[in-house]
Amino acid sequence: MSPIQLSQRARQTPPSPIRRLAHLAQAAKAAGKKVYHLNIGQPDIKSPPEFLEGLKLYQDLVVAYEASEGNARLRREWAHFINRTLEINLSPEHFLITTGASEALVFVFMTCCDPGDEILIFDPTYANYIGFAAISGVKLVSILTKLKHNFALPGRDEIEAQITPRTRAILLCSPNNPTGTVYNRQELELLLNICNEHNIYLVVDETYREIVFDGLTPLSIFQLDPRNDRVIVVDSLSKRFSLCGARIGGLITSNQEFLAKTLNQAQARLAVSSVDQFAAAHMLSKIKPGYIEGVRTEYQKRRDVLCEALRTISGVEIQKPKGAFYTVARLPVSDSDDFAAFLLSRFSHMGETVFVAPASGFYMTNSTGRDKVRLAFVLDCESLQKAAELLELGLKEYK
Repeated sequence: MSPIQLSQRARQTPPSPIRRLAHLAQAAKAAGKKVYHLNIGQPDIKSPPEFLEGLKLYQDLVVAYEASEGNARLRREWAHFINRTLEINLSPEHFLITTGASEALVFVFMTCCDPGDEILIFDPTYANYIGFAAISGVKLVSILTKLKHNFALPGRDEIEAQITPRTRAILLCSPNNPTGTVYNRQELELLLNICNEHNIYLVVDETYREIVFDGLTPLSIFQLDPRNDRVIVVDSLSKRFSLCGARIGGLITSNQEFLAKTLNQAQARLAVSSVDQFAAAHMLSKIKPGYIEGVRTEYQKRRDVLCEALRTISGVEIQKPKGAFYTVARLPVSDSDDFAAFLLSRFSHMGETVFVAPASGFYMTNSTGRDKVRLAFVLDCESLQKAAELLELGLKEYK
């Protein structure tokens, strides 16, 4: 009997490079090894007590559907939080609450594009953009950025050369996952000007907006042009507040037609978790500015520890990230996928090993990232130091 046919969409959706080797990590743990997870952006900083307090305050006797556009109080408090942070003037009507930034991105792809339409991205890119594009039938067109240039954006000519009649948007993540690059005002203005001239959307993923280092201040595309109908911001509470499991994200724009058509899709999926939205609204109404400042300070300290440790390893090349909590490192290996699997399945030192994310999955052209890995500095400083030591030992044994 011939196999039942799967869709092309299913065949073309790649596995996540962040989670693809998780079964090897599970096997390593089952064998008694301790695994240091540098593969995934799962913060270990405690979630705000205000969120946990909000969970306890939920009193409804029936956990009912929330509004498809999101809890009214959450939209209001999130707008207030951003306005206080960035000194701008968003309103709740600009927000659509989503199941994490992931759903917001899928909605953006579906609202901007028909199957076969194109979105420009910059390689290396957040790996799940590739999966979301496969799900929605969108073609991602990649423009390479380079480690030796600290992953800065290329010039205008190189970007515009990739625009075709089917281009519908440019997508940028800033601060960037996976590189930790923070794009400056001039770079954002460049993209905004290109989108204005070509009448396409500028989608900015600002999930890590407040996590910036070395005296930088948070910068949003809304500070350049808050009422531009071409500007779509994707946001999330997951990273800055250590709330990955709450799955609260948002799509923010002044474009009311865009929001209305996206809301039709949101109504089809009904709503985001009522309880988590209630707790998030309570948290945002009570959170103190010191929480975010503490998060930023702690991640900068972790970045410094990891980068200094990596720089002592022969053959390793990195750029010191300016934001988020990732860096892309070039290793003295020809196949980082094989090396990452080796660390989990065939290497350990004193019962410990390390889990890294092969960078090939963060590039549209996989071969470009074959000698690189993405590392997340989400562990405490002592653990990061230990993980770097294990990485060095693993490289020596792998050779």
